[in-house]
Amino acid sequence: MKNIFKISPSGFKSYKSLFKSVAFAFALGLAVTSCGDMLEVEPKMDLDKDRFYQNEFDADVAIIGIYGQLMQLAEQYVVLNELRADLIEPTMNADADLIAISTHNVRAEDNNKYANPKQFYKVILNCNDAIEGLGRMRAENRIGASEYEQRVSDITAVRSWVYLQLGIHFGTVPYVTTTLTSIDEVNDQSLFPRLQFDALLDQLINTMEALPYLDVYPNNIDLTAGTDGYATTKFFINKRVLLGDLNLWKGNYQRAAENYRAVLETSTPLGGGAGRVYYDNFRISWGSNSEHAVQYTKANDINSLVNNNNNGWRSIFGRNIDAGFNYEWVWAIHFDSQFAPNYPFINLFANEGAGEYKLRPSTAIIDAWESQTQFNNFEFDARGRLSTKNYESVNPEVGKYTFNYNGLTAPLTQNGKWFLERAASLHLKFAEATNRGSLPGLSRLARSFVNNGIHVEYTPPGFNKNLMDATEVMNTLFYPAPYDFDAREGQFPFLRGPWYRHLGVRTRANLPSVVMPDDLEGQAEVVWTEDLIIDESALELAFEGHRWQTLLRVAMRRDPSVLADKVFEKLSKSNNAVDRNRASAVRTKLLSGDWFLPYNWDAN
Repeated sequence: MKNIFKISPSGFKSYKSLFKSVAFAFALGLAVTSCGDMLEVEPKMDLDKDRFYQNEFDADVAIIGIYGQLMQLAEQYVVLNELRADLIEPTMNADADLIAISTHNVRAEDNNKYANPKQFYKVILNCNDAIEGLGRMRAENRIGASEYEQRVSDITAVRSWVYLQLGIHFGTVPYVTTTLTSIDEVNDQSLFPRLQFDALLDQLINTMEALPYLDVYPNNIDLTAGTDGYATTKFFINKRVLLGDLNLWKGNYQRAAENYRAVLETSTPLGGGAGRVYYDNFRISWGSNSEHAVQYTKANDINSLVNNNNNGWRSIFGRNIDAGFNYEWVWAIHFDSQFAPNYPFINLFANEGAGEYKLRPSTAIIDAWESQTQFNNFEFDARGRLSTKNYESVNPEVGKYTFNYNGLTAPLTQNGKWFLERAASLHLKFAEATNRGSLPGLSRLARSFVNNGIHVEYTPPGFNKNLMDATEVMNTLFYPAPYDFDAREGQFPFLRGPWYRHLGVRTRANLPSVVMPDDLEGQAEVVWTEDLIIDESALELAFEGHRWQTLLRVAMRRDPSVLADKVFEKLSKSNNAVDRNRASAVRTKLLSGDWFLPYNWDAN
């Protein structure tokens, strides 16, 4: 059967007009049917698929369409990766599907909409169609080699990312890389035997390692054009981060660290006056992105916490697309209320306007934030107040997704972002990979990314950088790559290493380092540091879709209790009686290694 694309002729006149919002992608998005895929923008003009892939513009329209389809996974992604873990719990407004996800009580016969693998395969099959179409274009010289390599690598990475999510949640899944006439062919095991998660990881790593282009799109092509306040450079998947993730899951810890390090080095200038090399993107520092730190306008005034969309730690999520946004965000997809699909997180999280307040921060994460003490001796982690709304009320709200929503004055204006990867998540995953590295002492380097940064961690007590030679300190250059960091800062001789402004995650949050007991070494040190990373990931990355992945990854490599105990704590403290009643049974289930959802192809 043919795939029919319906495209506006006016679109060919002005490519930038397509980017009024990156959320227009769904309007270009592909809807998989039994007869294939459809890409639709009004007014309509029917084009046979074989006639569609004619030039670079056609290829780009198909790519944006795939990202439009990907946006439909946003709600499923956040619900599965957060509600299955310990940082989000259902409210009394939650439906049966959400409660079943939270209590690990999903049964195949219930057709839980969140446990539906078919939605993931719709994106995968669109990717397969696009990869085939791009290959045909290249074979017929309708697109240049570099243009082809950039686009086919991007779409292959999207497909690999979706497969990784399938593996994380379903465990054993079909691996399909060809075009199909019907989506239901995916479920034919005679055609596509299901791969276990470990074998799936091998396939994905081999596929990603073979890609011809691993960098981000260059900034001189139409795909990265932006207009009306929307930048699209962060709209596309970062392939090196994905390679890092795949290797981290597989246990290839040095390869994971190498790929994360490559992204952390983004935009580092080479050379510079007097040897200076300054920060730019993705490095938590006191330099260009210090506006993301936890701040108080008055040092000793607990009520002067900077808590708005333009400044301070909260602005990571609330600010407009500007230089500060770009310093932190590696991958974020924007939704606009003028375009489909709808932003799903208002309905889930907002407690006003069009929100139905189905999910809320768990008591467990609130307790974790309240257990911290800041540098100024305020006894709470300010990130709790800056990640939520109505933090101290009986109905706290997940705020990261709703900071720009006003349900009282503009309930139908539901704009927002799907947060996927940022500087802090890179820091914590680099620390996780480094901590498991094979060289002695790497756990200390891992802790520096969590705690206080390389510069401080490797400065000897009593060292005066203004008077003493810093050549042999403030660095880990005694390690090979990817662990060789230069954070030196000195006056005699003048030194400014490329990492000299580096802060750890906790320092940026106005929190002191968590100090490891002196008597730990070897494997005990590795485990202690890994627990530190798990705990800090909760405090920093709550609600962003990383939590189930982090807990499951560590449970698989180390001990099921890592996952089971965290989920038990959430359920036993929950405001929802169903959660509390299931707490012990869920802990027993997770301790047994029963971690994956039933693979129900017929779910709604």
